Amino acid sequence: MKLPTLLATFLPSFTLSSILPRQDPEFAGYLISTFSDPIPAVQWHLSTSNSPSSFTFLNNATPILTSTVGTGGVRDIFLTTDGDRKRWFLLATDLDINAEGFSWDEVTRRGSRGLVVWESGDLGGWEGPRLVTVEDPTAGMAWAPSAVWDADTQQFFVFWSSRHYAEDDVEHVGNATLDRIRFATTTDFVSFSEPRDYLALEDTPLIDQEFVNLGRPGHWARFLKNETVNQVYQETTTEGLFSSEWERVKGYVRPESPREGTVVFGDNAEEGLWHLWVDDYTEYVPYQTRDVLGGGWMESGYEGFPRGLKHGCVTPLTAEEVEVVRGRYG
Repeated sequence: MKLPTLLATFLPSFTLSSILPRQDPEFAGYLISTFSDPIPAVQWHLSTSNSPSSFTFLNNATPILTSTVGTGGVRDIFLTTDGDRKRWFLLATDLDINAEGFSWDEVTRRGSRGLVVWESGDLGGWEGPRLVTVEDPTAGMAWAPSAVWDADTQQFFVFWSSRHYAEDDVEHVGNATLDRIRFATTTDFVSFSEPRDYLALEDTPLIDQEFVNLGRPGHWARFLKNETVNQVYQETTTEGLFSSEWERVKGYVRPESPREGTVVFGDNAEEGLWHLWVDDYTEYVPYQTRDVLGGGWMESGYEGFPRGLKHGCVTPLTAEEVEVVRGRYG
């Protein structure tokens, strides 16, 4: 799949090679950052062991953070950190579907163009929230943020979904572009570079992008939701996130029913085992594979897997980080 010309010329040698692999023996647990439809706030679940099958809802089963900016609600929670794991950022879509008079059409035309951000030095206490505008005035919204740290350039690449209206359509009453993936760079989640298209297809609206590094420099998989069919598909590359060539894995992850909001991560304990969770519009359903390049995702069938979890992320934690989180929110 060819990327737009502008993007194909952007940092052509960029491979994001200097990251901490997802599958690493120092990881001792998993942290879920998520939300629920009734309570659009940041909720944490910590694994009860070094297995992604059983979790404890932290903070006495209440949110750890609630937004007081923008719409007052957050969705699509994403936790990211720098290469030293000394600066942590929680990102979220600024959106409350429980607001009076809520309309999906309205929030895609005149929705928030900002991301809600919290910042921490150790996962134990948070500063914020702050609402940071990342999109142009032509955008109708900024949804489903994610971020990747690049040690070579000492900055984050931040991605989200948006659609755009004509510059002279200031009220966004006309037809929009198809949903697309956008990106910008930042070092502090306060100031961002000018937003650009990352992936904009002529015939397919795209949202909910998720990346995972496959353990080698430049080797990545990405998952995208096709909004026309409400299905998630997978692509892979060996040439870095800004490669002009991505190979599509045939078909869709789960073609029998709608899915969105992908989370994908490597198993902490078993090398070669990968986990993928997809939201069935009510909650996450977990899948796994030992052939991450070929897909072949099979339902995990965990007993006791937490119910009602929505589009968020899973972060492998070191033993020290597990103790900080458990000590503060357990």
